[in-house]
Amino acid sequence: MSTNQSNRALTLLSRVVLLFFILLTIYPIVFVLLTSFKTNAEFYTNIWAFPLKWEFGNYPKAWVTASIGSYFWNSLVIVTITVAASLFIASLAGYALARLKVPGGETVMFLILLCTMLPSEAIIMPAYLTTNAMKITGTHLSLILPYIGWGLPMTIYIFRNFFRTLPMELMEAARIDGCTEFTTFTKVSAPLMLPAIATNAILLFVGWWGELLWASIELGASNMKTIPMGIISFSAQFGTDWGALSAAVCIILLPLVVFFLFTQKYFISGLTGGAVKG
Repeated sequence: MSTNQSNRALTLLSRVVLLFFILLTIYPIVFVLLTSFKTNAEFYTNIWAFPLKWEFGNYPKAWVTASIGSYFWNSLVIVTITVAASLFIASLAGYALARLKVPGGETVMFLILLCTMLPSEAIIMPAYLTTNAMKITGTHLSLILPYIGWGLPMTIYIFRNFFRTLPMELMEAARIDGCTEFTTFTKVSAPLMLPAIATNAILLFVGWWGELLWASIELGASNMKTIPMGIISFSAQFGTDWGALSAAVCIILLPLVVFFLFTQKYFISGLTGGAVKG
């Protein structure tokens, strides 16, 4: 077999394998979407095919009757504030560690990354005692503050590596023109860091949108429960109503899909650029 034939065979095999994994990823989503438009009776008699009669009432039932709507807005508020605060703090820290002569900057970065190696279970009890002492248990703040702290190490690391890829000449030119360091950050660096922002925003949004362990500890007896807790409550009440349950899952997935579609271009460039360069 010639080299060209071997290359074509390898290319074909790689595409077949890639297509297989794409189907494995897409099929569960399509299955849940189709199930969300079926009645419970049709689900058992027509489980794999398209709905014979489209049941759009599953979505209002999940949103209102099962209170998925209130859980949805709770999660949206918590995650939005967490992502915005994390991006602001981490971008400043990443810029400082990348472009300023911070004494012991590499050691600081090492200690920050060391925090990512701590298992979450090891700090749940101290974190709970802290929020309890602050008298914020059962509030949105009891999730927002820990989420910000837990997400900062990797977010700072990605921003730091991204700022290191920017030409130093841009910073020097701004300083020569009389810009302060903060002005250089806001006027020169900030407009260029959209890929890093998108990368971090997606990672943070996806991570905290589905977080359950800490939320169940802090909001166990609260009316401010998040969407993962709402799904658990829904399953307990309407566990055999597969149409409505699937509709609830689709509602949860929608923000993730929309958010990623709008930021995927910047997300990919962020990963292939500053996010992976040391």
